[in-house]
Amino acid sequence: MKKDEDLIVIGEAVRLERLRRHLSQEQLSELASIPNAQHLGRIEKGNIDMRVSTLLKILRALNLKLEDLIEL
Repeated sequence: MKKDEDLIVIGEAVRLERLRRHLSQEQLSELASIPNAQHLGRIEKGNIDMRVSTLLKILRALNLKLEDLIEL
């Protein structure tokens, strides 16, 4: 199955922002109320099509707007 390019772009942007802030997947998962770090890992790899609510949790945890994370 071919990955959706948008999911890859968003996932990579989340990963880079997490690393820029020196956060582990576990730490960001906790901050964003994501059930576990493995779920966040799949998001960062573009392996899953996350819900909008999950994206909003990540953005809030990183104190970002969507346009700060990706270019639309």
